[in-house]
Amino acid sequence: MANDPSAKNKRSSSAKDLYIAKKLRERRIEIGLNQSDLANMLGVTYQQVHKYEKGIDRIPAGRLFEFSKILSVPLSFFDEEGEGEISPLAAKNLVVTCANMQKRKVRLKFLKLRATLTDIKTQEEYDVEIS
Repeated sequence: MANDPSAKNKRSSSAKDLYIAKKLRERRIEIGLNQSDLANMLGVTYQQVHKYEKGIDRIPAGRLFEFSKILSVPLSFFDEEGEGEISPLAAKNLVVTCANMQKRKVRLKFLKLRATLTDIKTQEEYDVEIS
């Protein structure tokens, strides 16, 4: 029975696997990519992307990282526990800065906003500054 090829991939998907698959599909559709486009960017077949999106195949950590870059989302996007939250590092920096204010009333003003935009299809990056 240990060498039975039919028993090789009989593992059912966990709830976490299915959640990640759902988020992957939602984001791909949101940015207007089809499975073939995404597959080409990853160097896999569209059938493999389909299996990832249906939760049939688990997504390896390295591949999930590639998805996050191509889909322009942080890895935490695929974590249901992190929905709607800011990153711990950003929260820590803000808390430390505010703690040093010692109960003063302040006004927060952003002088400049710098961002890097990445073209989803070509992966070309554009620096943007808003004053």
